[in-house]
Amino acid sequence: MFRLIFVILIIAIGAGFALRRPFYGLLFYLWNAYFRPESWVYGGSILALNLSFFIGLYVVVRTLATFPNPRISTRTVLLWLFLAQACIGAYFSEHRDFSVMFLRDFSKVMLITYMIILLVNDRKEFRLALLVIALSLGFETAKQGWANLVRAPGAQNNNPIPFLGDNNGVALGTMMLLPVLGALAQTATSWWQKNVWRFVAVGVFLRGISTYSRGGFLGAAALGAVAVLRGERKLRSLAALVVLALTVWMLMPPEYFARLDTITVAEGEEREESSAGRLHFWQVAVEMAKAKPFTGVGLAGFTLAYPDYNTDQRFGGERAAHSVWFAVLADLGYPGLILLLANLGMACVSCWRVVVMSRQHEDMKELRIYANGLISLFVVYSTCGSFLSHQYSEMAWHFYGLATALYLIALKESASRRNAGEALAA
Repeated sequence: MFRLIFVILIIAIGAGFALRRPFYGLLFYLWNAYFRPESWVYGGSILALNLSFFIGLYVVVRTLATFPNPRISTRTVLLWLFLAQACIGAYFSEHRDFSVMFLRDFSKVMLITYMIILLVNDRKEFRLALLVIALSLGFETAKQGWANLVRAPGAQNNNPIPFLGDNNGVALGTMMLLPVLGALAQTATSWWQKNVWRFVAVGVFLRGISTYSRGGFLGAAALGAVAVLRGERKLRSLAALVVLALTVWMLMPPEYFARLDTITVAEGEEREESSAGRLHFWQVAVEMAKAKPFTGVGLAGFTLAYPDYNTDQRFGGERAAHSVWFAVLADLGYPGLILLLANLGMACVSCWRVVVMSRQHEDMKELRIYANGLISLFVVYSTCGSFLSHQYSEMAWHFYGLATALYLIALKESASRRNAGEALAA
């Protein structure tokens, strides 16, 4: 009952703020997307409200009613081109009914990504968007991480998270969230806020490694490397990395490290089925792309099409591609893969350009911290995603939109400071 009252209170507050302007409606949507209250409370009362659809519809309609600047650029065009390719893939899918049904959900993801670009217009709004995502996803994951440490240190936690999926998806999501929490801690204005974000970050990290996901471990290693190379304070980042590594070494049981050993076990030795079959799944994805190079087998169609292309009966049934890149190659053909890489590359370029601009204006340091955090997030996604089919994850696409929004905010601030400097010189 307490959970239901808590959620209803947040819904009431969120709805009230959403009526004030579309941006608050977007925050309300992000809370619902990352907290998933229907899975947190008991019973189906919240699920019956269909909050995701109605909040999303409200945000889109209310935003378009204000006739906003459409912000047409290479970045937004790439988003729509990928969606267009998804529509083509769904239309020519070998399992059209399923692909078209999935297209409805993915279209909502892309629309909200575009709304993020339109509605997040300054650094305060950008921080609020990050804060809502971080608290909504970090609340439960950090709680589970710390609780697991107290209750059963080092034990595996197989609890799924609705929009992230199984242990591998949870590991990906938690490791992607860590640089966001780090950026919020660095830009906090008081010591207690910094420590709260650090406390949440440690809990999220503990939740991530308790999945026993090998992809999550690789993502954590990549995140550590990027933090040291791109951190504002490299020695502090290196010290924190050493402390975390020692914590994992002392905390986790032999079973955890035995599972990690399967990452590098040699060909010919006994391996887990998931590792042994991965190269085969990737090869099947390539064969699908060869058969349908321009459309693929259909949006989210790899799993259903797999039995028709599989040539190794050791890996029968319906399987996943176990890779963002190979999954998109199979689903949407070569144009889909090119557009996915273009969107990811443009997001990284946007963040890099924010870093360059911020070095010219010291008061833009906060934006530089956010940009470095997003770069770290995309490195984690690319690393974990190479072994996990998470190509249509709304979390990844939302951050593509946030990267563009951050770039546009930096452009506006840089131009404002340049104009002010020219006025003073005149």
